[in-house]
Amino acid sequence: MLITRALIGLLGVPLAIFVVYTGGLALLASLIILSIIGMHEFYRMTRAYKPNLLAGYLGAVLILIGAYSGQLEGTLRGVVYLFGLTFLFHAIRGLKAEMVQEMAVTFFGAFYIGIGFAHLILLRSPAYGISLAIVVLLATWTSDTVAYAVGHFYGQRQISPVVSPKKTIEGTLAGFLGTILVVLIAGKSLGWMGTGQFFVLGVALAIAAPLGDLFESYLKRASHVKDAGTIIPGHGGILDRFDSLLFTTVTAFYLVTAMVGK
Repeated sequence: MLITRALIGLLGVPLAIFVVYTGGLALLASLIILSIIGMHEFYRMTRAYKPNLLAGYLGAVLILIGAYSGQLEGTLRGVVYLFGLTFLFHAIRGLKAEMVQEMAVTFFGAFYIGIGFAHLILLRSPAYGISLAIVVLLATWTSDTVAYAVGHFYGQRQISPVVSPKKTIEGTLAGFLGTILVVLIAGKSLGWMGTGQFFVLGVALAIAAPLGDLFESYLKRASHVKDAGTIIPGHGGILDRFDSLLFTTVTAFYLVTAMVGK
């Protein structure tokens, strides 16, 4: 399992960096595909609540297109469209007692996944070029990989045996320190923030990444599934692989915007 995860990482990380570096329609198309697959996994886990897949898919795509064409304003406009589509498609089904919870699951799945991936587009802004997006990708990958490796070989104490039995205190601490170190090293070559600010960013990402992983674990345990999917060998599904990134992209965007003001 560890070797498989490592091989997938060695192939996947350069590919992800290349797509982010290329940007444009290649990045948008890639994120749309990942979002649709991720939502398919989410809606399959929550199928008991009868979410409307078409409303969710369309809404998330509009969020991503909004981020690509209109930055933050376009992203928020996409969320409004998602809200309208969610109500419209559920209203067509007819009024029933379960309508509120069905709409809630439809909206949440598309919002959770669409917003997370949309902020990867927002990170690739004119103010930072591709550098901030690359730093977030490397930091997130470091958090996941170091935490898993250290936890696998040296982990003794579980953080949450019920929700995430394989996550250990030792692994999480190693991932935390590794993430901060990677961000500080990357910050040495970037001039748009000082060392102290990059340290703050590193700490924030070191917290956000395992929280994203833990959040998805909650979703899986509540849905009584081991993995969200099976599309990625050694990792599971798209949500299993990108759960941390869905949190770190949002964290980085608003934190750096607050510190730098761009």
